[in-house]
Amino acid sequence: MSEADVIDIEARSPAMDADAATPIDPFPAEYERPCWRCYDDRIERYGKKLPSGVYYHGIKENADSPPTMTDDWHCGPLHVVALTANQEDGDHGRLLKYRNVNGNWKRWAMPMQMLAGDGVEVLGVLMAEGLAIDRKRKARLLDYINAQSPRDRLRAATMTGWHGGAFVLPDEVIGADDIWYQATERTAPYGTAGTLDGWRDAVAARAVGNPLLTLGLSAAFAGVLLERLNIDGAGLHLFGDSSTGKTSILAASISVWGGPSFRRTWRTTSNGLEGAAKMHTGTLLALDEVGEVNPRDLYEAAYALCNGHGKTRANVRGEARQVSRWRVFVLSTGEVTISSRMAAGGYEAKAGQSLRLLDVPVAGVCGAWDNLHGFPTGGGLSDAIRDGAARHYGHAGRAFVRALIGEVADDDDLSTRLQTIVGGFGAADGQESRAARIFGLCALAGELATQAGIVPWEIGQAAQAALDCFKRWREHRGTDGRNAEDAAILRAVADFIDKHGDSRFSSLDDHEAQAVRDRAGYWKDSGSGRLYLFTPSGLRDATRGYDFGRVLDALDKAGAISGRDAGRRSKKVRVAAKGSVSLYFIDPEKLGGER
Repeated sequence: MSEADVIDIEARSPAMDADAATPIDPFPAEYERPCWRCYDDRIERYGKKLPSGVYYHGIKENADSPPTMTDDWHCGPLHVVALTANQEDGDHGRLLKYRNVNGNWKRWAMPMQMLAGDGVEVLGVLMAEGLAIDRKRKARLLDYINAQSPRDRLRAATMTGWHGGAFVLPDEVIGADDIWYQATERTAPYGTAGTLDGWRDAVAARAVGNPLLTLGLSAAFAGVLLERLNIDGAGLHLFGDSSTGKTSILAASISVWGGPSFRRTWRTTSNGLEGAAKMHTGTLLALDEVGEVNPRDLYEAAYALCNGHGKTRANVRGEARQVSRWRVFVLSTGEVTISSRMAAGGYEAKAGQSLRLLDVPVAGVCGAWDNLHGFPTGGGLSDAIRDGAARHYGHAGRAFVRALIGEVADDDDLSTRLQTIVGGFGAADGQESRAARIFGLCALAGELATQAGIVPWEIGQAAQAALDCFKRWREHRGTDGRNAEDAAILRAVADFIDKHGDSRFSSLDDHEAQAVRDRAGYWKDSGSGRLYLFTPSGLRDATRGYDFGRVLDALDKAGAISGRDAGRRSKKVRVAAKGSVSLYFIDPEKLGGER
């Protein structure tokens, strides 16, 4: 129903016609029926007060008497004010405007696909939002919504984030008035409370002198830049002992976009994380306590969250459904690293995963804090930050978007600034450059927020904090300048030797040795120490999940292959009862120390 169809009760509700002195019926005449009408105010009819809302005015045919006019109330005031669809002419919906039992007007862009079945989900959302509904006539209410054809047309946005030059949030669209967020549920974690000035004083100001808090707040802004810089996604994982301030940093970061309900936990499935990523596209996905996630789900999510797309799934006909997509910055916390949590389930973290969610150790003078801002303990500062984040939230992220739309330079300039920041990190190889780009993205976001006056920091604070944390990441990574995949391969071989050196290897020279079960090779003492002579199958077993050629390259580059035949990386030797076999001579001393 369009706004033009709404009955103006004040214009039609005088109790008596001045000339005829007869009551005026505000309901439609017989020739106008059957029809739907929505009344925003209470109705006075023949001296009787009737509730406002949606009525179906019908005609009941009688066999032996004139037809009877019926007037059935279905729900409180509810208008269909616009039709919605995305820019590809899909995702059609209806923008509903309704007043709940507390007298508050609300809007919801309802996907039309929700009417394909019995429509119970639609009624559930409306009732949860406080719309009064006659349960006996609830099915007819869906007919009312479906029958309306308003003149206005709006673009539907099924995800948050950038849509052209506008930025969409569930409760606000910044930069356009012809787009509306459309989803199957009204529930969204975004919201506002307090003031931006209050947030600056109670939260952002306490990041001065605290690099980890500066980085966390900068990361909260970084999601807005992902699409502008054509980055699929990125993430940081803060890890350390309990009660060191990790959750307080997460609470502060969350307050850029919403209140405490904005925080999510890792206690979910990989499918659940996909849904969360869509809801947080272009902003921040804050995940607390990685120890609660199933290692298998973490193994899958570490790629998916930062790659920006979910699984390909089939519909009931076996056809591929449209793949879910998003661009989100992830900020995670936990007492263990991402790789450690995967390892608890028997999954070896790949370099690609560790370079998507970067492990940043929490190591300040007092837990996460270097500057206590006058508080006697780190716990006191943590409590103050969490309290401030609970009272003032949701304003900074919106202000950042408005600054990007209205004042900050174009995307080419943003890209140039990011390259300049990353260039100052001194990355040693391609993998460190990739990590530096994530820290650099946070630095750029923090500097833009400083430039816009959103945070009370000096120019350069965000960039310096990102650099400090990059150095912490690099030190913790502990690859001695090696490529992360090379380091992981060497570590896998070293761990295999530690675990099976006495059970799956025997002396090459001991012809009387008993048969070894599941043999992986032999050992041989040399002047420099013991060498492990892997069979090809044994080396593959030690490095499962890695391409064998890639394994040999890593071992060769580290100088761990101690003997070889010309043109090969293995060496033929004679083994009792087996004759000549090819073995890989591995020097464990060249595999590196404990990681």
